Amino acid sequence: MNKLSTEMRNAKNSYEWGNISAWYARSTVRNADRVVVSNNQGADQFLYPVSRQIIAAHPLVESRGRETVAYVLAQSSYRYMYEIGLLETRFVIDCSLMLINGEIGAASEPDKLEALAVVIDEGYHAYVALDFIMQIKESTGIEPIEVPYENENLKAVRKYSAMMEGETQADFYLIACTIAEHTLTKDLLSVGRERGATESFSQVMKDHVSDEGRHASYFARMMRHHWKNMSEKSREKIGQVLPAYLCEYLSYDKERMFERKILLQCGLDDTEVNTVLGETYEQYIDKSESYINTTLKNIVALLKRCDVLEHDPTQTSFLQAGMLQG
Repeated sequence: MNKLSTEMRNAKNSYEWGNISAWYARSTVRNADRVVVSNNQGADQFLYPVSRQIIAAHPLVESRGRETVAYVLAQSSYRYMYEIGLLETRFVIDCSLMLINGEIGAASEPDKLEALAVVIDEGYHAYVALDFIMQIKESTGIEPIEVPYENENLKAVRKYSAMMEGETQADFYLIACTIAEHTLTKDLLSVGRERGATESFSQVMKDHVSDEGRHASYFARMMRHHWKNMSEKSREKIGQVLPAYLCEYLSYDKERMFERKILLQCGLDDTEVNTVLGETYEQYIDKSESYINTTLKNIVALLKRCDVLEHDPTQTSFLQAGMLQG
């Protein structure tokens, strides 16, 4: 009994001085100051990196002055922040609550505690994103041209979840969430390094990614453990659809409807809009395809680390989809 008590105490201490101690010490919800959007931006600073929105650098847009370029980038910043809010509030928090409430496998109490930390963090990140949006509105007077309540990731998750039943649906949800968190972490790292954005935008990215790395590691650990204990029926069903899901999850707007709306709001006529989109088409496609290829490689590497691709039927599905080298 004493030996067992000692082992339990040591395990408890190890855990408390591990992930949760790190959360108490470093989570941004506990430590970060409010990010304030300044009215005094530098001449070369905008609310979103120009390198991430190629239409902002087109001569027809630049010829209309800094105010038009700033408008294009403010709309892009709105879109990015809304996307963060959607991911956190309609996907990651939901998945964390499913772990906490026993809807996905049988998480231990320490794992549930960590999932609660994720819920707190992600709620805070959504809060910061909305706060940032509200401050942009107030400081610039620019209203977002649209408020998205849906995105390709959420559509794909719902579509492929609907193909499954019972525990397989929950199993798939965990894998999809793990992939999304892993992808978001790398994207935040990348966009946070871009030059030309305001200090406030960069700070939001920096604060967010400091938590996301921990979240990505947590979900990867949970997925690896859960996949190992998943029923063969669930593994086979998920492995069968996962490549198709990734194709839709990583799809992008080839029609560029959002950019078209922005340009029309800037006062460009249809001919000018078509010129901007046409002359930036190859660059847009190249950047989009490069992002997809890089992200897919990262996702495949993640699935390998979590032993998902050790499963022969799943590995076969990826080989047949051309997502894995034989």
